Amino acid sequence: MKRTIGIIVCILFLGHTYAQSINQNNLPAVVLNSFQLKYPNAENASWKLVEGKYRAKFKINDKYNELDLDNRGNVLWFHQDLWGSEVPESVLKTIKSKVQYFDLDDADLIKEGSHVSYEINFEIDGKDHDFWIDDKGKLLKYRKELKDSEIPLTLINKINTTYGILDIDHSKYIEEGRKIVYIIRGEINDMDHIFSIDDKTTVLKHEQDLRDSEIPYNIIQIINNTYRDYDLRDADMLEEEGAIRYIIKMRKSKQNIYVTFSPDGKILETK
Repeated sequence: MKRTIGIIVCILFLGHTYAQSINQNNLPAVVLNSFQLKYPNAENASWKLVEGKYRAKFKINDKYNELDLDNRGNVLWFHQDLWGSEVPESVLKTIKSKVQYFDLDDADLIKEGSHVSYEINFEIDGKDHDFWIDDKGKLLKYRKELKDSEIPLTLINKINTTYGILDIDHSKYIEEGRKIVYIIRGEINDMDHIFSIDDKTTVLKHEQDLRDSEIPYNIIQIINNTYRDYDLRDADMLEEEGAIRYIIKMRKSKQNIYVTFSPDGKILETK
């Protein structure tokens, strides 16, 4: 059975944030008092302790809200669901500069310190469109799913001539500031590949699922000598900024480890 790209699992594993549920009665008084003063109409509040911050999820007027407070009760981050009618005209104008006709599926207000932004999501022909726009109407980031026909042919030609013929599964367009990047995912010779490639056809990042036979021999030797008690579960190659790394997932009993190697077999990181 063909494996999916294990590096994605690795990234999720390494990026997992530990959160502990906490009863409201066990909150520090200063945190609870601050919350109740700021949001006296909050309903159905639930709390978690996340990396030393107190995260609350609650409803006000049937709309979901979420925030982080520090141990002094200061609001660090705030997220609120919005009705479509609450989205400022300046934000809608920016969206219309990219997409003329749309129906809002979801709109959110986000505050972090003094910075205010809006996250807007909707679908067109089954393809997601996501906008991040500040309160002055400046486009911060725009991301959309693409049909295969919307991918510039120059990008497809670059991938096909450099890496092999790609059978496309999924693609996205990302615009952030002056930077435009396409994320293109598919299969080459029945193995998964993910490409991050800019509009000038520069490959920024390439992730490739590997067969065991494609793992460099010197890495296999290290695995056989140092991790002989582990089962090899997945192997991926990551090419980024001209550097190549190999990420190997292994398992012993119920424990997974992820070992990152340089092409010459040097161990760079173990998680």
